[in-house]
Amino acid sequence: MYGRYTQDLGTFAKDEAARLRLQQGHGEGGSPRPRRPSELLEYTQGRCAPCRVCGLQCQRFLISKVGEDWVFLILLGLVMALVSWAMDFAIATCLQAQKWMYGGLDTNVLLQYLAWVTYPTVLITFSAGFTQILAPQAVGSGIPEMKTILRGVVLKEYLTFKTFVAKVIGLTCALGSGMPLGKEGPFVHIASMCAALLSRFLSLFGGFYENEARNIEMLAAACAVGVGCCFAAPIGGVLFSIEVTSTFFAVRNYWRGFFAATFSAFIFRVLAVWNKDEGTSSGVGGTGVPLPGSAHPATPPETITALFKTRFRLDFPFDLQELPAFAVIGIASGFGGALFVYLNRKIVQFMRRQKSINRFLMKKRLLFPALVTLLISTLTFPPGFGQFMAGQLTQKDTLVTLFDNQTWAKQGFGDEFEYLGILEAWRHPRSNVFVTLVVFILMKFWMSALATTIPVPCGAFMPVFVIAGAAFGRLVGESMAAWFPDGIHTDSNTYRIVPGGYAVVGAAALSGAVTHTVSTAVIVFELTGQISHILPVMIAVILANAVAQSLQPSLYDSIIRIKKLPYLPELGWGHHEKYNVRVEDIMVRDIRYVTLNCKYRDLQHVLHSTKMKSLPLVESAESMILLGSIERAQLGALLGHQLSPQRRLQALRQKALPEDAHQLSNASIRFQISTEASSVPPSRAASRKPLKPALKRVPSSLAETSPAGTTDHAGIALKSLFCANTAAEPTEVSGR
Repeated sequence: MYGRYTQDLGTFAKDEAARLRLQQGHGEGGSPRPRRPSELLEYTQGRCAPCRVCGLQCQRFLISKVGEDWVFLILLGLVMALVSWAMDFAIATCLQAQKWMYGGLDTNVLLQYLAWVTYPTVLITFSAGFTQILAPQAVGSGIPEMKTILRGVVLKEYLTFKTFVAKVIGLTCALGSGMPLGKEGPFVHIASMCAALLSRFLSLFGGFYENEARNIEMLAAACAVGVGCCFAAPIGGVLFSIEVTSTFFAVRNYWRGFFAATFSAFIFRVLAVWNKDEGTSSGVGGTGVPLPGSAHPATPPETITALFKTRFRLDFPFDLQELPAFAVIGIASGFGGALFVYLNRKIVQFMRRQKSINRFLMKKRLLFPALVTLLISTLTFPPGFGQFMAGQLTQKDTLVTLFDNQTWAKQGFGDEFEYLGILEAWRHPRSNVFVTLVVFILMKFWMSALATTIPVPCGAFMPVFVIAGAAFGRLVGESMAAWFPDGIHTDSNTYRIVPGGYAVVGAAALSGAVTHTVSTAVIVFELTGQISHILPVMIAVILANAVAQSLQPSLYDSIIRIKKLPYLPELGWGHHEKYNVRVEDIMVRDIRYVTLNCKYRDLQHVLHSTKMKSLPLVESAESMILLGSIERAQLGALLGHQLSPQRRLQALRQKALPEDAHQLSNASIRFQISTEASSVPPSRAASRKPLKPALKRVPSSLAETSPAGTTDHAGIALKSLFCANTAAEPTEVSGR
C-alpha cells in the first residue's frame, strides 16, 4: 500500500560506492589503469615493498578516520580544555599579582590606592586597545553574534583566527583586572571559533567539512563545549547552549554536544588536579584555611570534584515552611533580572544619543574603559568604601564565601560569629553583616551593568550569578536565620537555617532571569556537586523566568537589538496578536532594482535615487524574477572601476581591433545564469513551470528599458561591470 524499498538503503549505497570505485580504478574501456612509474618504483620495488605498501594503506586509513565526527569533537574538547585552563591560570596569576602589590604597600595608604587603581586600569586599557587594533569583532560577549550565525546569517570576521587571538588575550586581561566581568559568553564565542578553524583544517582531509549544514551542527556543539569547559558542567552546558543559541535544535546533535562537552570538562578538571588547585571549593579558602562548618581538610585529596563543592545537609536540607521564602527569591530575582537588562541597555543608549559625548569617545576610544575602571576600582578600594562591600575579594572568593553553610549572624550582629580566612572580608566593626550585604548588592549591581558596556571581551553571566544572585540569596538566608535563630521546629526536631542554600537558589534564579533560561538550575547543581535543593531552585528559576520574560527581553536579545543584528527575537508576553502580521504588511514595495541588461546611466540613476544598502537583481523588468542582490557599496565600486584609466585604455585597444571583433565587443553581454536545469535535457527543462515574480511590477526608471525584441543594442551590460576582463569570460550575444 505504502511502497517499500527493494533493497536496504545503506547496503545499496555501499554497493554503489564500491561500483564507482571499481569504475574509477579501470579505464572507460574496462582495462586496468596503469600506475605511474614513480609509484611503482616507490612502493613495489625493493625488499621493503610490502612494508611500504602497508604503511601507505595505514596512512590512507588514518587520513580517512581523521574526518570522523568523534575525532573532531575530541580535538575540539581538548583544545578548549587547554585554552580554558591556561586562561584560568593566567587570570589567577594576574589577580595574585594585584594582591601582592596591595599587600606589599601596607605601610602607605596612598601607594596602596595607586597600585589598586592603576593595575586594573592598565589591564583594561590594554585589553580594549589590543582588541580594537587586532579584531574589533572580539568585543563583547559573543553569544548574540552566535545566535545570529546559527540562524544562517554570515557575519564577516567573527570566526577567524585573528578574532580568536584577540578574544583570548583581551578576555584574559579583562578578567585579570578584577572588574565585575564574566567569561561564559566569550567562551561560547571562543569555542565556536575553534570549531570553525578545526573545520577548515580538517577540510584538507575530507571535503565534507566544507558543507555549510555540517558546519552549523559543529558550531552548535561548540557552544555547548564553551559553557561546559567554563563551569565544568557538561549537562548544563548543552542545555544552556540549546536554550540560548538555538530555536531549532536537531536531535542528532545531542550526542555531539554531550560528548565534546563531557570530554572538555573532564580534561579541564584533570588539569586542575594536576596543577594542585582542585581544592579551592566552598570549604577551603584561598589561603588554605578551612571555613567554619565545613568538612574539608586543609589539604584536599587529589581527585575530581565540583568547581564550588558544597557540604549542605542531606538528611533534611530544607523545610517545607521555607518554600515561600524561596518563591520570594524567585519573584524578586525576576524583577532584578529585568532591571539589570533595562539598566544595561539604557547606559548604552545614553552614550549613543549624546552626540558630543559619542564623538569625543569615538576619537578617544580608550578613555571610556579607563574612566569606568578608575571609578569602580576607587569605590572597591578596601581601606575606603570597599570595606563595606568586601572589596578585596575576587569573584571566585566571593562565591566561595557566599556558599558557606555556616550562619554568619544569628541575631543580626557581625561580632557574634568568628570569621576566619577570607570570611574576614565580610566583617566590619561598626556595622553588621546585613548592612555589608545590602551595600554589596546595590553597588555591585550597577557596577556590573556599567562594566559590561566596556568595549572589551567580557560576559555578564558570572557577575549576575555571583555578585547579585548569590549575595541576594545569602541576604534572605541570613534574614531567615535571624528571624528563626533556633531553626524551624518539625516533629520535635530542630533544623537550623542554612543560608548557603539560599545563596545557591538566588544565584540560579537571577542568572536565569537575565538570560531567560531554566538550565541555570542544572549548572548550579553541577557547580556545587549537590542536588539537595533541586525543588527550591526549580521553583525560584521558573518564577524568575515568568516575571522577567513578561517585563524585558533577555540580555542577549537586548544586545542584538542594540547592535541591530539581522535576527528576529521571540515576541514577549502580550504581543501574540503580532503573529498575524504578514510580511506584505511591512515590506516596501516601490523599490529600485537592477536588471541584467541595464545601462550605465540606469545604474547611476538607481544609486542616486535610493539609499538602500542592498539592491535586488532581477532578470528583466517584464518577468521580475529575482536572481539575487548586490550591495550598494560594491555596485558603486564596480561603476567606478568601469571608468578607470585601465578600462579606458582597454577601450582604446578594442577600437584598434578588426571590424568583426569590434562589433562583437560592442554587442551587449548578458549573464550566463547557471542553474540545475541547464544540466537536464531540453525537453525536461521546457516542461518546467514558469518562475513566479518575486517583486511586484511597479513603475521604475529601469522598467522603461528597451523591449525584449530590441535588446541587440543594449549598451554596456551588467556582466561587463562585474568582470574586469570580459574577453576571458564565456559570453552570449543577445542577438542570437
